[in-house]
Amino acid sequence: MDQARELPLIPLIRADDSARDPVVLATWHAALSNALGLELPHALLALWLYPAGGSVVLLAPEELAQDNLAVPLPNPDLTDAQAASVATVVRRAYPSVLSVPIRFGRRTVGLFLLAELEADRYGQPERALAARVGAALAPTFARLARQWKPAGAERDFIASVTEAWGDARSPRDFFRLVSQALEPQLPHDLFEVLIPAPGPGEQYRLAGHAGPPPWADPNLVIGRERIDLAGLFAGESVVHLADAAGHNAWPTAVFGDDVPPGQSIRSVLATRVMAGGHLAAHLLVGSTVADLYHAGDVALMQELSRLLAPQIEAFVLASQMHVLRKQIGALRSGPANRARIADMLATTAKLADATRRLADEVRAMVPCDRLVIAVRMMEGDRVVLLEPGETRHLADLPLTPVAGTALGQVLRHELADAVTETPKQTELIVPLRAGGRTVGALVLTARGFGAIGRDDVTQLQQLADIVAPHLELARRQALTPAPIVPGWKRTLP
Repeated sequence: MDQARELPLIPLIRADDSARDPVVLATWHAALSNALGLELPHALLALWLYPAGGSVVLLAPEELAQDNLAVPLPNPDLTDAQAASVATVVRRAYPSVLSVPIRFGRRTVGLFLLAELEADRYGQPERALAARVGAALAPTFARLARQWKPAGAERDFIASVTEAWGDARSPRDFFRLVSQALEPQLPHDLFEVLIPAPGPGEQYRLAGHAGPPPWADPNLVIGRERIDLAGLFAGESVVHLADAAGHNAWPTAVFGDDVPPGQSIRSVLATRVMAGGHLAAHLLVGSTVADLYHAGDVALMQELSRLLAPQIEAFVLASQMHVLRKQIGALRSGPANRARIADMLATTAKLADATRRLADEVRAMVPCDRLVIAVRMMEGDRVVLLEPGETRHLADLPLTPVAGTALGQVLRHELADAVTETPKQTELIVPLRAGGRTVGALVLTARGFGAIGRDDVTQLQQLADIVAPHLELARRQALTPAPIVPGWKRTLP
């Protein structure tokens, strides 16, 4: 009895509409009971199915329905304590009872119960074998659970998606609600929407974006070297991978953080999302269980892509409108701002006051958190970094080396300008040009990714060309030695 029992040949029922036929169910139940009878003797074999949508269906035996046995519902898994509660009730009539949840992936899709009139009939070997029987039944039960839809399930799913349009405040909120509504019909561990990113061949994980537009979080950008959608789709509109582990085009590493440690996406469904006759996005769904999806799930994915297409297109347009509004605002206010700055520089005597007011004007033009003015006091790779409002003389400020930096490249004319982006901040550098020479640079820093960028370079360069002659005058004054006054001209005390 202590040796591991051999798993008998398990008869499986077809996971289609015929499974609802009472005669088909009874025939399969009898075949399963006979197959298990030698290794797992029983007087009662009961099977329950947990269909998508949160209900329970007694598959067999039909006579057990008369007992009105209370069977707990999973959420989405059935705990061992819940399964044991069913065994406790049945044990009133049968001294030996085994109650085994049938799990597939993260969900419990059924419940399998054996009962015998003889006491102490089931030990550890029988429990282990029953668990293996449940695992063998799991793929079939998973398919039955998705097909055994209650009346109105499709209508409820569409209602959940349309409600998410109004309830969600960000793409992440919206697609999380969609994923939750989809889970009962299409179990998944990965739900992702990829839209084209600014860089060539790059993709943006829109389903992970938690804030307002634009969609420019660098942590959500997938480089062209990490994902090859053209190779994955291979000219098709839909991809169905029974086991992605053996598919070279599937980017396993990209979605590794979406699944528990030690697991990977195995089953994959992916489809193109078309809106207005053009490609708007790619929709991907995946599970850590291999060979989970079937032809009916492919059709569901295509329907889902058509349902989500308007909202995905709206998200994309919202990001583009954000950028356009920013550009239009700059075009409208730019000339007035530059004229005001030119007047301010011409009428302000002290450099400290001028730089302080300049910083205020720059912040009004672009979302800048810090402005630093780099001034070349001499030839070479060292500059003075002038903070707005600095009262010390330029000649008294320390020299800072800039060799090997973006600022150094701009000053040496290796770059016309520079935009450096990190997850925490963005830095933009434009040169200060006067008399055919580069006398320094404006260095702007903004918190966050994409707060300032290439779209701001033109207006900031125009501003820098206004500021440069005034900085050049201050620089020359700082480098001019004080005049020597002869002793006979000095005023005696």
